[in-house]
Amino acid sequence: MTAAADRAAEGRVAVELRSVPDCPNLAPARQELRAALADLGLPLSVVSEVVGDYPSPSILVNGVDVMGGTGGDSAACRLDLPTGERIRAALCQAIGAESATVGTEPSGVDCCGQPGNAIRTDRPRRAEQLPDRLRQVHRAILRHFAATGTAPTDADIRAAVNGEDLDTAQALRELAREDLVAVDSAGRLVAAYPFSPTPTPHVVSLGDIQVFAMCAIDALGMPFMLDTEATITSADPHTRQPVRVTITNGAATYQPAEAVIVYAATGDGGRSVDTCCSTINFFTSASNAQAWITAHPGLAATILDQDQAVTLGRDIFEPLLA
Repeated sequence: MTAAADRAAEGRVAVELRSVPDCPNLAPARQELRAALADLGLPLSVVSEVVGDYPSPSILVNGVDVMGGTGGDSAACRLDLPTGERIRAALCQAIGAESATVGTEPSGVDCCGQPGNAIRTDRPRRAEQLPDRLRQVHRAILRHFAATGTAPTDADIRAAVNGEDLDTAQALRELAREDLVAVDSAGRLVAAYPFSPTPTPHVVSLGDIQVFAMCAIDALGMPFMLDTEATITSADPHTRQPVRVTITNGAATYQPAEAVIVYAATGDGGRSVDTCCSTINFFTSASNAQAWITAHPGLAATILDQDQAVTLGRDIFEPLLA
């Protein structure tokens, strides 16, 4: 556990993310907050989200608005949206760290020393900034997985983007540089987050189509990306007992009801497929999750409750096909 996490565990860091219902700026603010937490090694558990009559969205660290607002109780759409720099500065003050040692942006593909960066919470931004043709290729890959349950061939990709002259190998390499997909040494797809071309413990049923997800969070995000209902079947890696999640109309129902998710990474940099995909899993209970974490001391890990996990999956993947 990091020193920052120690301070959080001692109750010295409390963060509130306040918003009005259906605030259009909530998701970007949440992403900035999670990136800042990940950079500082703080767990998501320090955050509570509150919906009500507030200037929206607002982020308060230990009761103080990071943008200097009063945190009043009148509903309003904020013009001074919380910035990553101000969030980090407030968190640094709360944990007694020097804000100058913390970058204002995640440092890129090799910055996943903490779980929040390992899963690429900035994946929507990476996809949005792609050149138009490359973004078409990325979307075509995701849609093919959703429609067939399998990885597309080069011919499938070219047909989907009307690109007979498309260099698919180069396109995949460019997508891999942003960690939107992953390829092996031969250039073959080994991941197209949230989809896996090979079997994993996380099976997602999308109507008549079954697909494999790269991890538990990817499985939870998939139905939001595709705007559909889904059933996820997985297993607790500590006990091998089954976990089942049904997502209907945006609401998730877990079996068993006590199920949680462990969000863990090796913390040594690299691609999501290498650093966290195999270590983000469903567990039947918090006690089983903690036992598994204790048995894997080399991982940076935190336990997410059901709502936190669904929100994280939705925020990462819903924008990719929006």
